[in-house]
Amino acid sequence: MKIPESVLIESLGNRVGGIARPDGSPAIFIRGALPGEQVTISGLRTKKNYIEADLVSIEEPSPHRVKPFCKHYGICGGCSMQHLNYAEQLHWKKIWVEKAMRNLEIPGVNPTIPSPTTTGYRNKVTFDIKENILTLHTFRGNPIPVDSCLLMNDSSAEALKAFLATGIPHGITGVSVRGGANTDSAIIELTGDYQNRVPANWPPAVIRKDRSWQSLKPGNMFEKLGEFMFQVPHGAFFQVNTKAAENLVNLVLNHIPEEDNSVLDLYGGVGTFGIPLASKGSVVTSVEMNENASIGCRKAAELNSIPPKKLHVINTKDSSFLAKAFKKKKYFDTVITDPPRAGMGINISQQLKQLNPARIVYVSCNPFSAARDIAIFTEDHYTIRQITPVDMFPHTDHVETVFLMERNQLI
Repeated sequence: MKIPESVLIESLGNRVGGIARPDGSPAIFIRGALPGEQVTISGLRTKKNYIEADLVSIEEPSPHRVKPFCKHYGICGGCSMQHLNYAEQLHWKKIWVEKAMRNLEIPGVNPTIPSPTTTGYRNKVTFDIKENILTLHTFRGNPIPVDSCLLMNDSSAEALKAFLATGIPHGITGVSVRGGANTDSAIIELTGDYQNRVPANWPPAVIRKDRSWQSLKPGNMFEKLGEFMFQVPHGAFFQVNTKAAENLVNLVLNHIPEEDNSVLDLYGGVGTFGIPLASKGSVVTSVEMNENASIGCRKAAELNSIPPKKLHVINTKDSSFLAKAFKKKKYFDTVITDPPRAGMGINISQQLKQLNPARIVYVSCNPFSAARDIAIFTEDHYTIRQITPVDMFPHTDHVETVFLMERNQLI
């Protein structure tokens, strides 16, 4: 089988590579190439069902190709879609969701909701420290030295600047810098060994030791999502794109009728959805396995004056809660589920289906694992009513998607 040196790129893969399909050849994946481009390739590597190739040159560039904004583009492992204009990024994210759901009966996928900002949007960036040098992961090879990241928001960038001002302390192996987009607060989360006195110009700082966080300089980071304030727990998950997260929360809340009094919030975290729902009047049960996140959710309830009867925070595994809820014949009008990239999995999806809620709002950061889970609901008595991608991570191939499913009839 002879592969031509020059190929036409037909589509974009969700690993951010152009895909060519020459006659008589498996699909060829070329990182950095864009749809519509005629490109020269080399370095063919045969995989199980496709071929990888290196991009040598672009003979006919796409009109959607733009100049990357970061000098580390192509080396750093992040922001791999910088060479594609933003409107096309949103277009392809919608296509990837459609591709993931191709074996299910679905309504049309809504256009991708754009991020309000496309640079400086992250309230958290994590760096590795190698030989007292700040680094970021590369696509392939060793980490590269950096002095910052253009995705950091103003607060986190200022916190990093303060951390670096007196030199990186010996013994530190990693640093996560968090800073509010809607607040001025920031915090530094360190890993490794720290023996020095904390510089006066540092924001609050903690270090991970013996599987817990120890304070180096007292204080916490706070962030607002819309009108609601959150104290971000050390090391715990919090949506890194604050402004886009506000879009996500509003979308989820708009799927839940005000007359729905009981809501189960699986993978509830710090209460991103649970706090605003409880504030609107729903009785929310937030289930979260991470203890720090559960503590954060309770703290958010205090900060936002949520009555205890409106928000029940349960720190346990989702599978354990669902098993007990089914045994006790608990009923919820709506279930929100926001699992990690691996999705809920077949067992938890089946457990959730047994609860038989009127509607399920599935928030996914991986449409392919979501499709596997959602198939379990739609094989019986749930119908997908709406699918909306939300861009939480501009310039990357990640896409958040909100699926609204409704029960066809009471069973």
